[in-house]
Amino acid sequence: MRIKKALTVTLLSAALLAGGAGVAHAETVYYKGSAISWDHGRSWGVTSYSSVQSGAYEHSATANTTFSGWKAPGVLASAEQWVGTGSATAYWNARG
Repeated sequence: MRIKKALTVTLLSAALLAGGAGVAHAETVYYKGSAISWDHGRSWGVTSYSSVQSGAYEHSATANTTFSGWKAPGVLASAEQWVGTGSATAYWNARG
């Protein structure tokens, strides 16, 4: 009986993690009238991520406290951070 209970708990935990695997948000945001592509969310339910792309301005991505650094126009800015079951927060920034 103990093995059956442990197996059930393991399978339910795996299903919960896999169920949160695809939590993502893709948006078009605007800086000074110019469109910026921003993708952010959770990967596999335990990793916070943020990806930003702009063709006109320098830009950056932040996932929780992980900063991508400033990237040139046309270069993808990406940040990921392990958060476990904690809050996933994502930010974008642009300058120029």
